[in-house]
Amino acid sequence: MAVKAISGSDKDQELIIDTLKHARRQEYTPQRLCELQKIIETQYYYWWIMDMKKEEFCLELFDEDFQYYYNGYLASTKPEEQARTSKWVNAPLATMHMGHQPLVWLMDEKNARGIFQYEDHQVYRESGEVVETWMVYCNDFCKDEKGIWHIKTMRMIKRQADGRYHDINPPEGWMPEEWDTCDF
Repeated sequence: MAVKAISGSDKDQELIIDTLKHARRQEYTPQRLCELQKIIETQYYYWWIMDMKKEEFCLELFDEDFQYYYNGYLASTKPEEQARTSKWVNAPLATMHMGHQPLVWLMDEKNARGIFQYEDHQVYRESGEVVETWMVYCNDFCKDEKGIWHIKTMRMIKRQADGRYHDINPPEGWMPEEWDTCDF
């Protein structure tokens, strides 16, 4: 079953176009290219931890002022809440998150915005039902005093979904049995 949910948010489109323009016109030095790679790896790290079922590593990945928007609506401002919800949604699924065509605008030494084409393929282990989605991520990144990049604002702009998630909201008070710490 296809569910088409093309975002009509003018603000989302403006952020994407603004990032396209600035990323295209920026100048690079060897240091800026290294920072660019670190930002791309920060986004890829997010998808890898989802697939490795280590969603709790988001606690280290997200900035303390984190905000999460889904199709233009503020969905969460707490890294713990987003990590716990992802753990709940991903638990019964075999997941494969894939990001493509990153464009990153290095706004200054400590702030950047990146856009990523995104697709996923997820299969419910018990029933074999498939959920596939196509989105654009438009994320703001910030670098801390140790030089580590974090996701400050995550915007998921859905383009299309085939299939439906069974249950996207964890029960009140639910905590996963396995919750590792990220000691890097």
